[in-house]
Amino acid sequence: MSTERDAVEDLFRRIAACEPRAVELHCAAFRSAGVKYAHESDLLSGDGAARYGGRWNPRGVGAIYASLDPVTAVKESYQEFLEYGFAGATIRPRVFVGLKVDLKCVLDLTQVRIRRALGYTISDLVTEDWRAIQAAGEESWTQAIGRGAVAAGFEALLAPSARNRTGKILVAFPSNLRTAHAVRVMAADELLRHPA
Repeated sequence: MSTERDAVEDLFRRIAACEPRAVELHCAAFRSAGVKYAHESDLLSGDGAARYGGRWNPRGVGAIYASLDPVTAVKESYQEFLEYGFAGATIRPRVFVGLKVDLKCVLDLTQVRIRRALGYTISDLVTEDWRAIQAAGEESWTQAIGRGAVAAGFEALLAPSARNRTGKILVAFPSNLRTAHAVRVMAADELLRHPA
């Protein structure tokens, strides 16, 4: 009888088998962060995602989330407002930055052949309620994909946005970046100084 652990191990094997199909990514990306964390070191640390978890990373796995276009970045940043409405909500200031991305080994989940190799559809990836699963003390399948990508040595994954049907998001894994400048903030000298 197959257990969930067996299914995760099988998923990890399928992810690792996708390594020869890894893509390079050399482009601009967009990231939005609260003012408190809008400093170069915070923007690129992946620590917030590691602390709280995200769609593509469980708690404990660092991840830098960005989008390949500004509209998707805004929709991803304000997802709770878009889902539940602005009435009565406090809208906190955010800082919008551009990132220069130079990655050699990216798992591209926007490609049909990669999704088929892993056994997922776009709908599976963007509709899974990872928050509810994580709140129940479990790891979602999308989080397992991110963890498997880290284990297989991918620098990042590219995925369809759950908030913008035509958008793509980039999730870079700081622990796996092959160079110090694989992901960097554009015009970083214009950011506010870190309060520390």
